[in-house]
Amino acid sequence: MNKPQEHMTESQKLTADAFVNLYEIRLRTEPVILRLSDSVTRTWQGQVWEMFGVQLSGEKRSADDEESRPTLQLINPEGVFSTLIRRRLLDRATVIRYRVLRAHYEGDVNIFQRRMWYISRIANVTAGQSIQTELRVMTEGPNSRIPARQFMPPEFPTVRLS
Repeated sequence: MNKPQEHMTESQKLTADAFVNLYEIRLRTEPVILRLSDSVTRTWQGQVWEMFGVQLSGEKRSADDEESRPTLQLINPEGVFSTLIRRRLLDRATVIRYRVLRAHYEGDVNIFQRRMWYISRIANVTAGQSIQTELRVMTEGPNSRIPARQFMPPEFPTVRLS
C-alpha cells in the first residue's frame, strides 16, 4: 500500500503536532484575559496567544460521561502569578482550551474544539517556579454555569450562517 510521505514523517515524530492548543484564562472578578500558547507565540483569529509554560494533564471522560478533574500547570517565573494567588483572583477563573487542527490554524479558519473549566483550587505553588491548579467542569460545584451551546458548522452541517 502506498502511503503519503507526510503521513510517514508525522508517524515517526516523538510529539504529535497535528493540534495547536491555545489557552484562555479569564479572571472572575477582574476584566483580565490571559491568552497563552504552550509552544510559540501565535496569532489566531486576530488575537495574540503568548508563549508560556502551560500544561493540561489528566483530562478524560468515562463511558458514562463522567468528567475527571484535570490539572493545569503554569510556570511562575519571578512570581508573576503570586499576586493573583495572594489576592485570590485565580479562584473560579475560567480556563478555556481551544484545540485547533494545525491546517485550520495555518489557514486562520474558525474551526476548533473548545473545552471549558474553572479553577477550583490552587493545588501546589513552588515559589518562583510553577503553579498547579485543579480544574472542574463548569457544571460542577456551587454556582455552576452551563456554557452556551453553539450550533455551527461543521458539527451541524445543515446550519447556515448568514
